[in-house]
Amino acid sequence: ACAQRGAGAMAQIEGVIGLVGKDYTMLMTDSNFADSILIRRHDYDKTLALDKHKLLAMGGDSADMVQFGEYIQKNLTLYELRNGFPLSTHAAANYLRGEVAHGLRSGGMVLLDFLLGGYDKEQGPSLYFLDYLAALHKVNKVAHGYPAMFVTPILDREWREGMTEAEGLEVMNHCIEAIQKRFLVNMPSFTIKVVDANGVRTIRAAGQ
Repeated sequence: ACAQRGAGAMAQIEGVIGLVGKDYTMLMTDSNFADSILIRRHDYDKTLALDKHKLLAMGGDSADMVQFGEYIQKNLTLYELRNGFPLSTHAAANYLRGEVAHGLRSGGMVLLDFLLGGYDKEQGPSLYFLDYLAALHKVNKVAHGYPAMFVTPILDREWREGMTEAEGLEVMNHCIEAIQKRFLVNMPSFTIKVVDANGVRTIRAAGQ
């Protein structure tokens, strides 16, 4: 029953895309707020800064984005307050995966797909793919949802290790062009954010 409920609720008609560059992780989502067959807004931000150096991008149920996203954010903050240091991106990804897996087994299934990007002083930038069935992978470039069918070839062709921020942004712009030209769902605006040694920055705000 949970699998049937989740099959239509993951980020199918949403674009959630990420890549790792030389000293940054870049995440991009579409800015549509959908309700059934209606698009309510074109300026909805589907990303959440978990702390100064971790950024979570989500696609799926809008209520879960708010409730579950803030639940993860507040628990990471609590961990830092109790211990005096934050979780690494790797540890945060596994904590997130554990919460999604627990929901699968306890009737509280989270109807979301995730990309977690972060920057750690020793490890540098990193990106983690997590779907609604709690499958976790560390990746260099990835996309969720139907738009992934159009942008994955672009990421495979254009991504390379050590890309500058300008080069990464160019790849994202090529992804936007492909989605807007080929995907049947209108996605007029996207949110693009970067996390690096200086923290989380907005490159392109929702609605632009």
